[in-house]
Amino acid sequence: MKHTDAPTYETLPTRRSDPFRDQVVRAYEDSVEDWQKVIGEQLHFQWGVFGHPDAPRPVSLDEAGLRHLERQLALALDEVGEHTHPKRILDLGCGWGATLKHLAQVFPDCSRLDGVNISSVQLGHCAALVQGLEQPDRVRLYLCDVADVSELPDPDQPYDLALARGVITHLPPQVYEAMIAALARRMRPGAVLIVSETLYSEEFLTREPHPPEDADPLALGHRKSLRYVTDVLEAGGFTIRDDRVLPSAEDAARWVLELKSNIDVHFPEAASPPLEGIRRMATDLAVTLLRREATVHSIIAERTRGAARSRSAAARRCTCRAPFRRCAATHPRSTRCGMPHRVAPHAELTGEPHLFPFTLSAPARADTRQRRPVHNRT
Repeated sequence: MKHTDAPTYETLPTRRSDPFRDQVVRAYEDSVEDWQKVIGEQLHFQWGVFGHPDAPRPVSLDEAGLRHLERQLALALDEVGEHTHPKRILDLGCGWGATLKHLAQVFPDCSRLDGVNISSVQLGHCAALVQGLEQPDRVRLYLCDVADVSELPDPDQPYDLALARGVITHLPPQVYEAMIAALARRMRPGAVLIVSETLYSEEFLTREPHPPEDADPLALGHRKSLRYVTDVLEAGGFTIRDDRVLPSAEDAARWVLELKSNIDVHFPEAASPPLEGIRRMATDLAVTLLRREATVHSIIAERTRGAARSRSAAARRCTCRAPFRRCAATHPRSTRCGMPHRVAPHAELTGEPHLFPFTLSAPARADTRQRRPVHNRT
């Protein structure tokens, strides 16, 4: 991207069909000004860390969102300290650009920061935002699907740091799996991936695997468990260095209820479908978070040096003796192999099986216990 008066981004081709993509795009078509009234001027849209409720001063949504990002960056640098000076950074689902802008300021010696998004509205704002940086040419923006990161320029120059904050929640399982596979090929061994995602207990997913189709204007229909998300990462060639609940359930509930309050203040009669979606779901989501049936998880993963782990999810077999991939393709809705797998909407629309059967719609294994955190620090 050249430093011009007209902010620009490059459109990359996609090789896949994903009917859910258009729903994600529609979720962010509202004006930037409307979103700023709801989530804050800086447009951090991935939860927030407020701190103790008896703090001496109120914490804004902008500050809480930035605290969350900085906390994850500190965790990543603490776990894999060699990446204090990354040379190439990739932000998957870069939103309106708040994270990219902060990364450019925190890492002034980073020569390349790439942002990927499928929303042209968000990318337009992001492009204008980064023009205010001292070295805007370091930032390149691309309109493309996150699963198509293999199409990004300079494949011979791998990334040192990648972020996927709030993007996995929008992805059908097969698209998430494809994204991780493509991302692993674009990151150098030892590189770090930072994930922040809203995940659900497997017991909750058994009861409510997805929201009603007519009540999902934010394109959040593909709910996932911690086990599934981390299994895909490990199968794709990543080692989990840290996973923890961040922000806390109390902070997450406060964050979503503050969004609802802002919508009630600025749009008392009616708002756009995505904002109305937040208003309708906020209270129930806050209760689900406080019950620990949903958690916001921070995951720090390191690109494995060498080949992926031998006992990857793709290599294990069901009790029917068929590899998972074949099993999912042969009898996706049955339990003949002893696995309670089910095809999610993306596979039903495309006819393509999942890479792994333990998807968002059911527990990953007969054992429904959640994965124990690698670290339990606060």
